[in-house]
Amino acid sequence: MADSEKGWAGSPDPIKIGWLGSALDGPEGGYNKIHRMAFDEAVEQGLLDRPVEFVLHAENGLPRGSARNTADGFKYLVDQGCIGIAGAYSSDNAIIAAPLANELKVPLISWAGTERLAGDYCFRLGNGDCGGDAALCVAWLARHGYERVAVLSEVSPNGEEYFRFFRQECRRHNLKIVSLETVSQQPANLTENLDNLRQSNPDALCYMGYGMLAAQGLLRKALDELSWDPPRIMGTSFMFYLMGFEKFEGWVGIDQFDPNNSLVEGFHRRFVERHGEDPPMWPNAIPVLAYDTARVLTEGLFRAPTLSGPGLKDGLERIRFMPSATGGPRTHIAAAPHEHGMFRGDWLLYGRVRDAKLEFEGLFEPAE
Repeated sequence: MADSEKGWAGSPDPIKIGWLGSALDGPEGGYNKIHRMAFDEAVEQGLLDRPVEFVLHAENGLPRGSARNTADGFKYLVDQGCIGIAGAYSSDNAIIAAPLANELKVPLISWAGTERLAGDYCFRLGNGDCGGDAALCVAWLARHGYERVAVLSEVSPNGEEYFRFFRQECRRHNLKIVSLETVSQQPANLTENLDNLRQSNPDALCYMGYGMLAAQGLLRKALDELSWDPPRIMGTSFMFYLMGFEKFEGWVGIDQFDPNNSLVEGFHRRFVERHGEDPPMWPNAIPVLAYDTARVLTEGLFRAPTLSGPGLKDGLERIRFMPSATGGPRTHIAAAPHEHGMFRGDWLLYGRVRDAKLEFEGLFEPAE
């Protein structure tokens, strides 16, 4: 028997998938349990016929870490033999990782909302969409008759892209931006910024930014100091409610959690059956998005003509009408060559926090 034939004996080498993310992706993290559940289900369904090894790497990227950490993390996962990587979840870091994915020919699946995640090896399961968020925010304002809008715009890749689209949508629907405050992600006096907006006597307030101002409780604190309780909406920074619903009291925001989606109940039930506990910080959109991300990778591997970066890219591009736990009941997932925004249908919707609890506010409806 030739040496090459002897190499077939024993178990096949595992497929390596990389996760470039936060501590919750770690070996004992809740998201890692979600990812594992999706891959275990794929094995049970016969989609995968060889072992899969996860390689986990903390990103420590922007805005609090560095761009270099993101780049080094992506290259580390490729060096470990990963043929697909999920992560670089924010726009800041997706912009850094995208050129590397294209250069090294290893698919990146990111949650980023930016249109600057682009290239043959970049796939987007958006945890929001800078242009889409803006369109939905303006549609909500217009449907409720709010014509004079104050805008808190944050200097960040997301904030600037949001505002560019937001201005277009306001112009389209004849909404007036009556005041604008541009702030950093660590403003010196957010209360003063909001007070300037309040003095313009707007019908509503809109926040366009990455979301740390809300997640750190700074927006709630400043509004309370002013005793200002305007109708208010934000983009998918709203989903930082996983840092504490009380910090988002009174806000409407763009969400991806719809309790009417039957796949949500099934996901939750199976997770509890396996682990004896709820998914992290349940209920919220991020666990179902993590689940769909892992499912997309299993479906891409099932369709891949070769188990390589280019092969997985081809497999991902062959996904059609894959049911989605993220978004509304009719949301589905698909891709095609040069068409890598993977969500279709009502994948963005509205949520509201009232009395420190998440409420479903509804699906998108046209303003006209």
